[in-house]
Amino acid sequence: MKENDDKRRSFLKQIFAGSAIVAGSALVGKKVQAREAKASKRPDEVLYQKSDAFQKYYDSLR
Repeated sequence: MKENDDKRRSFLKQIFAGSAIVAGSALVGKKVQAREAKASKRPDEVLYQKSDAFQKYYDSLR
């Protein structure tokens, strides 16, 4: 029974140490900034075409 407790404690210590290392590396990590996205020019782009189905849906919203 004593041997099982020692193994269990050893396992828990390793888990705790591993999680501390991961948390520490996350805190020390380099801060990253988002890059600005280039605005793409889309002149007169049509995203949908009017159809009877769209018109019926729009009319049902009123």
